[in-house]
This record gives sequence, structure tokens and C-alpha cells, in this order.
Amino acid sequence: MIYKNGKKPVVLFEEFVIEWFELISKGQWDMAFSKIDLAPSFGEAFTPETFRNEVENDHFCEGTIFRQAHPDITYSNPKLMPGSGQPEIYEIESSFNYSFLYDVPLNNEFSDLTSGWEFIDVGDSYLVRLDFLHLM
Repeated sequence: MIYKNGKKPVVLFEEFVIEWFELISKGQWDMAFSKIDLAPSFGEAFTPETFRNEVENDHFCEGTIFRQAHPDITYSNPKLMPGSGQPEIYEIESSFNYSFLYDVPLNNEFSDLTSGWEFIDVGDSYLVRLDFLHLM
């Protein structure tokens, strides 16, 4: 859950997602996933294991160009990298909810794998949903 603090939604959500990936880069997987309130719109809730499996075995499995360039995938801290994760925000029609996209930081670069988030307005805060991972 993210409490509203007067910042614009795009700033608030980008700060959350950057801090979430920072936790993962430090190996604090359980803490990162404890910050997610809702399961994806379709399918089971992400866990550290299912997230890693989707990144390392579904999207960047052996034989992919990315995996050939990076045989050992490392999860990177976006705060320590140049550039940004190309954040994109979309207001979900007929609601005060938002969809937010952010490139997954791997091997000290922003990958072609995009994380899709939803932030659900519940008054003074937003509930957090990691909705999907998708190669863009």
C-alpha cells in the first residue's frame, strides 16, 4: 500500500517501483513482495520464485540474445544506473486507478522486459498490483 502524500501519481509510483527493484537487487525478495497487495488481474500472485522463473526461464531463457550476452542474470538497482526505466502512466478509464509501466533493471541496464503495475485508489492510499511482465 502506498499512502498519498501530495506528490503527482507518476512520481509516487515511480518512487515505489524503483524502491521495489532496489530491494530485489539487495536480495530482499520477501520484503519486496510483501509490498504487493493484490494478485495479477489474471493468474496467481507473483512470488519471488515465480517472478525469477518468469524472468530467467520464460523471457530470457537459454538461447535468447539477452541470455547469450548475460549468461548470469543479475537484478540491478535502478538508483545506481544511468537513465530511467522509461516510466509510463495511464489513468484507467472511469476510475481513479492507474496503470504504470517500468522496464526491469537487469545486469546494470534497463531490459526490454517491462513490468506492468496497477495502483488502485482506496481513498487515502493506493493498493499495489504487479500485474504482468512482458517483452516490449
